[in-house]
Amino acid sequence: MEKGINLSLTKSLADFDALLIKAIEAVPSKKLSVTDELNEVASWEFQVGKYIEISSGDEEGGYDEEAFFWIGYGWEENEKRESILWLEFDAKTCPALIWEKVNSLVGTSGKYYSKADFEFAQIYMNAWVHFYLNEECLKQFYDEKADPNKQKEILTGFVNEIMEKI
Repeated sequence: MEKGINLSLTKSLADFDALLIKAIEAVPSKKLSVTDELNEVASWEFQVGKYIEISSGDEEGGYDEEAFFWIGYGWEENEKRESILWLEFDAKTCPALIWEKVNSLVGTSGKYYSKADFEFAQIYMNAWVHFYLNEECLKQFYDEKADPNKQKEILTGFVNEIMEKI
């Protein structure tokens, strides 16, 4: 049986990217795609992830303009010294209609996410809403013996849960 991704190992970064792309393709609630345009200019020293595009409007009434979010994990740790996995909406790349919905979720939690928070950095004059994978799913996701299908299921569920609310 194939082992899951041990995200504490640098060699697993490409594996995480592949898993993330598979998980995004499996999300049924919105049309999502990895956007190479923003990913080429994003170079975070201690973070790994992708910018994901939420497709713009369709005949059934979507959004007037594209929106993007970042999903990834960082070497930074939470209070329990575990790595974190988060989904982040940036006010600069988020149309007002989506931003209002995302911002209204601050302080809520769900089956997959917890600790949705708002961050404003005056130095950048910008705001972000972060959704963090909850503790139970985090433990399963980061288990070095994890089944890769379970990791994909968790990641897909995490993204889908948030997409359903916006």
